[in-house]
Amino acid sequence: MSSAARVTKQANRRTELVPAIPPFPMHRFTVDEYHRMIETGIITENDRVELLRGWVVAKMGTNPPHNYAVNALMKALLAIAGPDAAVRIQQPITTTDSEPEPDVVLATGTNADYKTGNPRPSEMIVLVEVSESSLLEDQTTKLALYAGAKVAVRWIVNLVERRVEVYTQPRGGKSPTYKSQTNSAPGDAVPVACGGKTLGRIPVKELLP
Repeated sequence: MSSAARVTKQANRRTELVPAIPPFPMHRFTVDEYHRMIETGIITENDRVELLRGWVVAKMGTNPPHNYAVNALMKALLAIAGPDAAVRIQQPITTTDSEPEPDVVLATGTNADYKTGNPRPSEMIVLVEVSESSLLEDQTTKLALYAGAKVAVRWIVNLVERRVEVYTQPRGGKSPTYKSQTNSAPGDAVPVACGGKTLGRIPVKELLP
């Protein structure tokens, strides 16, 4: 069975087993409540969870191809941004109702600017997810979450179809999405831009195991 077929089968099974809306009343946590659970030790660094639209959900596991792509992104973005931006690996960002932990974020400022708080959407130059088993979730649920939060540039390093998907022009509302999507193949290079200025380009083939 191909990787794409396995992802589709897993996604269909999750859709069958997990209802979109719980069949009984559930409490949705605010970002402040989530922070308090971390501060008091209810949620620890050993708990692989994140806050998505008020729900505390389990994070997907990783594997060597995923880790390879994350490390390649970190190296490439550090070389492009230098000391004038912060590269964060699998660390939280904060929106009005969520605290996801994307694989890589390039944020404005420096690491020192985030000593007491996580980057907000307006501070992100690019947000990246590396996707294989999580591809369906990243192309739907997470896509809507980031678009609704007005994350300006969101990438998916798609390990299944071996391409980098770049989403721009977020649109909010009842059905948040991105108005623009471009796909870059292994022979292409994806630009990294900030404030209308291209900081550099990352060859897609360098990100694919």
